[in-house]
Amino acid sequence: MFSALEDYLALHTTLEFFSIAVSAMVFALGWNLRRSASGGAFTWLAVVALAVALIDLLHLLSYEGMPTLVTPSGPEKAINFWLAGRLLTALGLLGLVFVRPQPWRAASAVTALLLALALSAAVAWLGLFHADRLPRTFVPGEGVTGFKVAVEYGITLLYAVAAVLLLRTAIRQGRGALVWLAAAAWVLGLTGLFFTLYMSVTDVHNLLGHVFKVVASVMFYKAVFAAGVREPNAALERERALLRTMIDAVPDLIAFKDARGAYLGCNRAFSACYNLPEERLVGKTDAELFGAGMRLPAEPEDAPVVTRLERHEEWVEGADGSMRLLDTLRIPFRASDGELLGEIGVSRDFTERRRVRDQIAEREKRLMMALQGASLGVWDWDIPSGRMLFSPLWASMLGRRVEDLPPDIATWEALVHPDDWGDIQAALEPHLRGETDSYTAEYRLRHAGGHWVWVMDAGRVLERDDDGKPLRAVGVHQDISERKSMEASLLHLATSDPLTGLWNRRHFTEVVNGELGRVRRHGVQAGLMLLDLDHFKRINDTRGHAAGDEVLRHFAGIVSRHLREADVFARLGGEEFAVLLPCVDDAAGAVRAAERVRDLIASTPAIVDDVPLPFSVSIGVAMLDADDAGFDAVFTRADEALYEAKRGGRNRTVLSAPKEEAGSALESTEPA
Repeated sequence: MFSALEDYLALHTTLEFFSIAVSAMVFALGWNLRRSASGGAFTWLAVVALAVALIDLLHLLSYEGMPTLVTPSGPEKAINFWLAGRLLTALGLLGLVFVRPQPWRAASAVTALLLALALSAAVAWLGLFHADRLPRTFVPGEGVTGFKVAVEYGITLLYAVAAVLLLRTAIRQGRGALVWLAAAAWVLGLTGLFFTLYMSVTDVHNLLGHVFKVVASVMFYKAVFAAGVREPNAALERERALLRTMIDAVPDLIAFKDARGAYLGCNRAFSACYNLPEERLVGKTDAELFGAGMRLPAEPEDAPVVTRLERHEEWVEGADGSMRLLDTLRIPFRASDGELLGEIGVSRDFTERRRVRDQIAEREKRLMMALQGASLGVWDWDIPSGRMLFSPLWASMLGRRVEDLPPDIATWEALVHPDDWGDIQAALEPHLRGETDSYTAEYRLRHAGGHWVWVMDAGRVLERDDDGKPLRAVGVHQDISERKSMEASLLHLATSDPLTGLWNRRHFTEVVNGELGRVRRHGVQAGLMLLDLDHFKRINDTRGHAAGDEVLRHFAGIVSRHLREADVFARLGGEEFAVLLPCVDDAAGAVRAAERVRDLIASTPAIVDDVPLPFSVSIGVAMLDADDAGFDAVFTRADEALYEAKRGGRNRTVLSAPKEEAGSALESTEPA
């Protein structure tokens, strides 16, 4: 190929130097990527490339025609370093298949680097000082030896195996960079075949071997560059594009600043708000863009960006001249070592929300004023969890503080009067099932002072799930104790006699009619006593009406204290009284009860002006009959018996004959 060694030496040096430079770049690139996600693979390639670069440098300096490097240069010396470099490269590519693409610890990376340097030093020591111990690889005039050819074939086989394994790994893991390394291994295998054929260091096979080695070096570098730089940069660019799209799609105002407060960028919403393109913002501070007044008053002069998260509200003038309320979050961002790099500002337009919030607050204020004016306490019940909230007015109705009431349905349940649960459940449960539009009930709650407070409770379910089950209910309580007291007073006035406090005729009539219904349904016995004070008009005429009233009160008190709890005592008018005797055994039992009353009155005179005033009573007794149409029927029989008692001399008891014997004589009981 070349007529003289000197003609090839410069080209050989250039080709080898190129390969060494590429190996050095692979080392520099791989070493700087050792902390990346695939740092282990890059570190492995880096230390292998460094060792190969050093050994190739020894090969270059030992080539025939080069100056003496410790020992004279020559083919034998150069081939020894050549074979060492190629063997190390083949083993390095094979080892890469088994290296996991994950970061190495710093100690592991440094250890690998030191081992690579130690291996290079060992090869140099053996090739420079103990070459005579190595087998012959080249004979001048004859070419390479059989040993050298065998070693080249062995290395070529290693390259081929490495190429196949790397290609399979690349396909399985989807790592494109490994395809380039597989190609480099294959080309290096071809390089070894050329070096089994040359007869002289200047022939064409030697040249082709070095050229193919350069091609393989380029592939080697391309693989490392693609995996370590191009692919991460492409991924980073994709992530940046995705992030930029997301930021621009956000309606909030977003801007980025460096450590001195100059803008690094912003999103579209920020640009639109201030009518400033992003390119005009970049590199400028707020003071440069908007004037010195834009600096926040709370921000010290030497702190253009925040050092900790801050949040505040601010009014700004938009591009259209309208004032906008922004809820701004200022977030510092730092490097991995903690150095402050700048801040990110995120501002949300709060104008409409503030307006709505103010409207809601105003409405709530008016509602609370209305509720307080109407003395209405509010409750809010989360039904699935049982959580119930009470308003302060609700608690004050019961003499309590809202903070002392646990926010739970059990709090309300514990305050309800036990006798009122039936009315509450009858109204509440149908509404919870969705059978009624609202819920209303009147019941009693225990006051902190121990007494009971009547409330009118009204509410409704506001939220239900897809199955119609209630989720949330809200209602109000109104204190109706005064109304209940008034109703009770009115009821008492309407159903009682004002002089004696006994039931009046109207109420007594209703009670007797009710007892008649029980007699019809259950076949029980009940009696009616009709009582009339004897010669009462004489008392009024001789002693005065005050004395008559005192006799009536005395009579009512004496009889009331000696009746059963179930008996019903009423004043029908004037000196006429009546007693309903439910659940008596028979007519004889009713007569015995009447006689006890007659004897009691006869033996217990009234005291008027400290003077005893004796008087007596006549009693007519009738039994309630299932066939009676109502009160008037049984009253008529009792009245007839009373008339008979009066006609027979007074101070006696007369029993009316049963209804079926209405025409027969009445049974009379005279005093002993």
